[in-house]
Amino acid sequence: MVARKDVWAAADGIRAKARDADGAKPRVSVRTVRKALGKGSFGDIARELAEWKARVGYRPLIEQAELPEALQGQLAAFGTALLEHVRVEQTRHRIAEAEGEAAREAGRGEVLEEALAQVDLLEARVAMLEAELARLRVAPPAATSLAQAPETEPAKVPAPMHLNPAYGKVRDRHTAEAADPVWADVRVAVTRVLEQRGPMWVHALHLSLPDQLKDRAERAGLPLTPAWLRLHLIRLADAGDGFAEVEGRFAVAAPAEAAPDPTPVAIGADAPPLSAERFWKLFVAEVHDLLLERGPLTAEEILAGLPEGWVAGTQRYEPIKPGRLRQKLRERIRNKRPLEERPGKVFAATGRWPGSRTLDEDEAA
Repeated sequence: MVARKDVWAAADGIRAKARDADGAKPRVSVRTVRKALGKGSFGDIARELAEWKARVGYRPLIEQAELPEALQGQLAAFGTALLEHVRVEQTRHRIAEAEGEAAREAGRGEVLEEALAQVDLLEARVAMLEAELARLRVAPPAATSLAQAPETEPAKVPAPMHLNPAYGKVRDRHTAEAADPVWADVRVAVTRVLEQRGPMWVHALHLSLPDQLKDRAERAGLPLTPAWLRLHLIRLADAGDGFAEVEGRFAVAAPAEAAPDPTPVAIGADAPPLSAERFWKLFVAEVHDLLLERGPLTAEEILAGLPEGWVAGTQRYEPIKPGRLRQKLRERIRNKRPLEERPGKVFAATGRWPGSRTLDEDEAA
């Protein structure tokens, strides 16, 4: 084992040597230091020599040029910065390549999903065609109008049960009755998954459904495949029945917004201006509703019982007083409105008055 000071002293000596006859300056390395010491392992010398190079900033290529020390330092700093810049650019390039590969992978995934969706659609069409072909096979042949020579009637052989049309009708009805609750449970499960995860492709949605539900559908005679699930959801989405298809994915349809309540008639100082004719029609209609609700009243009692804002609203047109109110009511009575005047200047309603509390001129008072 060699001492650190011996290694450092040998390195300093080699560095201080002048150029040889060929003009080359000796280079400090593990081999030259080992040769100068005459002993020690290369591993021990390399460890101590690395510390020496870091301490003195030894750069043999720069020292070979015999530049001034200040210029040597600047050149070394420039080389270090350049190396760091190269490393940063290499790292940035690798990151860009990784991001590009991720984008390409996402694009391939979308293409695959679209292809699988097309496969589902084709599978559904094939299944429908197979069902139609099976129905045509068991259907009785069409009658022909061409005269045929009489032939010996062959012995009748009963058809197998699965080819018997009557049996097929019973079986189809039984399958439909068994499938209804299954589809109801499928709808509940699909709705729950979509509410939790948002829009999904049909394959991912099919994988998210419970295996017990798929087994029930299998036993009911309707295998719950992605193709059948997609066909069922498309029909519900087209009918606006709780689901929607968004760019090939399925989602729960947003509930329809309820129609806003009709705006009540605004009466008072802040109400929008009305024509005098329309205002008095509405005013008399309100009086009629009050009489129909409370019974016969005098003009004073009517003005006191009207809802807030009606009496104040007359200030825009002509302030209402008991005498003017009696005049208007008597005019409506002459026009055959459902009102009457009783003894004692008491007014009463004689029937319903369509259009009360509306702004429709054809229905209002």
